[in-house]
This record gives sequence, structure tokens and C-alpha cells, in this order.
Amino acid sequence: MPIETVQRVARPTFRYVTPALSIGQIIGWGTTYYLPTTLSLFLTRDLGLGREMVFGGVTIMLLVSGAIGPHAGRFLDRSGARLPMCLGSVLMAVALVILSRAEGLMGYVAAWVFIGLGAPLALTQGAAAAIAQTSGDGARRSMGMLFLVGGLASAVFWPLTAWLSDTFGWRETLVIFAALHVFVCLPLHALALGRREQEQVVRTGELPVVMEPLALTPEERRSAFILMAAAFSFIGFVTWGIPLLIIDVLKGFGLPASFAIAAGAAMGPAQILSRMAEMMFGQRLGLLMVGVIATAIMPLAMTLPLVVETGPMIAIGFVVGYGMSAGAMTIVRNAAPLMLFGRATYATMNGWLLLPQNLAFAAAPIVFAAALTHGGPTAPILLALVSSLAALAAMVLLERRFGAKAEKARAAAAH
Repeated sequence: MPIETVQRVARPTFRYVTPALSIGQIIGWGTTYYLPTTLSLFLTRDLGLGREMVFGGVTIMLLVSGAIGPHAGRFLDRSGARLPMCLGSVLMAVALVILSRAEGLMGYVAAWVFIGLGAPLALTQGAAAAIAQTSGDGARRSMGMLFLVGGLASAVFWPLTAWLSDTFGWRETLVIFAALHVFVCLPLHALALGRREQEQVVRTGELPVVMEPLALTPEERRSAFILMAAAFSFIGFVTWGIPLLIIDVLKGFGLPASFAIAAGAAMGPAQILSRMAEMMFGQRLGLLMVGVIATAIMPLAMTLPLVVETGPMIAIGFVVGYGMSAGAMTIVRNAAPLMLFGRATYATMNGWLLLPQNLAFAAAPIVFAAALTHGGPTAPILLALVSSLAALAAMVLLERRFGAKAEKARAAAAH
């Protein structure tokens, strides 16, 4: 006979949270981060901006997001995810309207500042916090599904943005995207997410087990934070720098432009494949061991074009290896803080972790572009190799110190 107990449980039905958030993430990323790729010609022509400044909008977004990330995390922890994510959707809509009316540099910068304010609330940080608050011990699997589906943002919005801008104009396209945030994302966040918790009598087994933090000493918490910050920032430096240049890098190795584009397109499916593999087999290995394996794949992928003549097969191996590493690390980066620090302070700790990460993310496009310009195609690959090796060292230390303890705690909770 089921035992009745009093718990504080998440109000929303967690089965519906991940699909709703996934739609919001596709729209959120597709209408912000991926905009410069498809609208760069229009923005340089009509706003009088250089190509570097057009893509510099993403850097502004990341710097602002990093600065307010810890504050957004505390907001998410204290109020639950519903209000912050709704506010984030409104800020995104305002930003896109400002961008649609921009006439020069000031309007363009202002729009990306607003996107940076809304991103920690409405994009990955807010969505991961919502899952942590509603999915309990199933959070890792739910995050995997969220990032698996969210990886479709470029596939959906690159052609959609191109078609809408050709049909209606880029300014009208941005107004349409603002409407998506108001009439799709905002209602999804409001309806799928309720108050964070409410006290009620439940039958054991009807709700997922709440993920509790590991019993870490203050020194261990500091060590875990520093190692995660180092590993995630170094690998993130690669994953935010290589994708923007991967086609130019492959062309620099002498490959035809058409093949470079086709090979570069394999990056997305490789990320999705690795996320599917993590969801299917990751529980057997342990989350931090998945992180070690995923991080180890990155320097192997970077070594290929450096030690072997870069023909078609080597190029595909390089792109697929990069994509598989980056895809799996997205899950590890968002689930590891939950496993180590627990649900109650997850968004706050994740916000602090995102501060150094966003600084690395923001620097990556500029640094990698400079490396390619001044050092040719091998320079950014060497830079990525060094950074990924540093990430691997930090990830190995993290797994050696906390992996066994984390898996022991997970096994005890399962029983």
C-alpha cells in the first residue's frame, strides 16, 4: 500500500515542462544568437555596421548575460522559474522591436543589451533551473531532451529567417519574432510552470525524487566550483569559437567551399547524436565520467587536421568529433552543478559558474578570428587544442575527486 507523506513538491506536471521549454528554447536561440548569421548582409547595408560589429552583438549579449547571471540565478531560486522566464520573454520581445527600429550603432547595441538581460532568464539558465525545480531526479534526462530538441534552433530559424527577410524585409521579420516571444513563449512559460513548490500530501512514487546536494565540506564545494568553472570555461571557449569559423578553416586547408559547407553542416547532427547517446547510456557511466570522455574527444578531433593531411575524410572526422564533444558537454555543463550542489541553490550556483564561462564565450569569436587572420587555419586549431587539453585536465580532476561520491549518492537515492 502506498505510503502517504507530506512533501514540498513542484506544482506543474513535470511531463509537460520539457516539451514547452524546448519550444521556447528553439524560438529563443533562433531569434537571437543565430540572427547575425542570416541577417549580416542586411545589417551591414542598412545600419552601416562592419561585419565584426554585427557579430559583436553576440559578444555584447554574452557580457551582459555573464554580469547579471548570478543575480538572475538568485531570482530563479527565490521565486521559481515561472516569473523570471516570463519576464525574459518580454525582454526578448522588447529587444527585437528595438532592433527592428535601429538606424545605426546605438540602436543595435541597445537591442543586444536587452537580449543580454533577457537571456539568463529565458534561455538556458532559466530553462535548466525550471527543469531542476520540476523534474527532481529525472532532471538530467529532461535536460538531455531539452538540449537535444533545442539543437534544432539553427536548422529551423536559419532558413525561416532567410525566407521571411526575403519576403517581408528584415525589420518586419524581427517584429514577427518579437510576436513569437509574446504570443508563444510567454504563454508557454506561464502555463507550463507554476509556483515553484507547494506543500501537499502525496503518495510515494507518484512524483520524481528530489535531487539533493552531495554532503560536501566548504572546501570541497570551493574545489568543485573552481574545477567546474575551469573545465566548462576552457571547453566553452572552443565551442563558441570554432563553429563561427569552421567553414573558413576547412577552406583554408584547401578544401572546396561547397565541401566545407557540407562538412560543417555535419556538426549539428553530431551534437544531436551525442546527446542521444548520453541520454541512452550516460547513466551507466556517471555524469562526470561522461564529461571526461566528451572532453577527451575534443583534443583528439583538433589533432586530426594537425597531424594528417586534411582531406575529405579527415575534415569530416574533425567536424564530427568536435560536434560529439560539444553536444555531450552541453548536458554535463548544466547537470553537474545540480548533482553537486543540489536543487535549492542550483540556479544561483549555475549563475556564478556562467560568469567566467560567458567571459570565455564572449572572447572566443574575436580571439579565434584573429588567430585565423594572422596565423592561417592551423592557428585556431592549435588554440582549440590547448584550451581543450586544459579543460580535460580540470574535468579529470573533478571526476577523480567527486565522481565516486556522486554515483554512490545517486545509487543510494535510487534505492
